[in-house]
Amino acid sequence: MTRLTADDFNRLYREHARRVQGFFLRMTGDAALAEDLRQELFTRLWESRDSFDERQGTFTTWMYGGAYNLCKNEYHRREVAEKAMARIDSGSETVDPPAGADNLERRETRHQLAEAVRRLPDGLREVFLLRYVEELSIRDVALALSIPEGTVKSRAYAALATIREKMKQLNE
Repeated sequence: MTRLTADDFNRLYREHARRVQGFFLRMTGDAALAEDLRQELFTRLWESRDSFDERQGTFTTWMYGGAYNLCKNEYHRREVAEKAMARIDSGSETVDPPAGADNLERRETRHQLAEAVRRLPDGLREVFLLRYVEELSIRDVALALSIPEGTVKSRAYAALATIREKMKQLNE
């Protein structure tokens, strides 16, 4: 087991803080809450740094596992699961609008995509965000969410199919 030093942890914070805050923003739809959760996550990670074991996964996997758990706790504490994902506003969507679309069309497409993602059931939304927005591997998503890799694959497929169908309906 490798012990994380303060220098290591500071470097990892600089590398991951912005992305994990974007994850919290997409999960909660609240910028202030996303910042609070980011601070809470890194505080907890620092306090439990001795439990990090690189043989069980990467720092990123460990971090997103903690981020996911904080989100679950927040949903239960505030009973706002239905308000989660009110908006995706980080500009890191991996789906681009059709070539040649003007800015209004791009904004509308992003809004439609954000709405389609927001309406996904929790299990599908979390897998979609970690796999396609945060670009974690299937293995890392499985580790972060404590679910089998096969479940990640089926949920990712279902999420994409659901979003594809929703986008198709909106564009007809």
